[in-house]
Amino acid sequence: MLNIPLHVLLVHFPVALAVIAAVYDLRAHFKNRPELHRTGYALCLWSAAGAAAALASGLPLLGGLNQASRATVHAAVGLVSGLALIALAMMRYSAQARESEDGDASPAPWLILEVLAAVAVLVAAVSGHRLVLGF
Repeated sequence: MLNIPLHVLLVHFPVALAVIAAVYDLRAHFKNRPELHRTGYALCLWSAAGAAAALASGLPLLGGLNQASRATVHAAVGLVSGLALIALAMMRYSAQARESEDGDASPAPWLILEVLAAVAVLVAAVSGHRLVLGF
């Protein structure tokens, strides 16, 4: 496809969706607006699906790169953040199915994982950007 790897086209979606989901859920928690959790939940599921596609399309590219150490770091951070997003989506889906997402004062474990996953996704995005540009 125009000599552009599919991975380069797919990675932008989970990055944006994970960060926006974290913002919605943090606003829902700290501003006491639980209706925003519904949007964060949907964005979280889509970011996990996008992360799975990005992982599947990125791992075959790992072997053919000249910058092996940078590619390995990017792949490791991408794998950790992608698996964190998938685990987060599973936790949120399970909580939604049990309807246990009540608006208590302490942050739910998935909210903490969501913020950490969003940070990891941003680190993977920066390392991938540097890998593509070669610096």
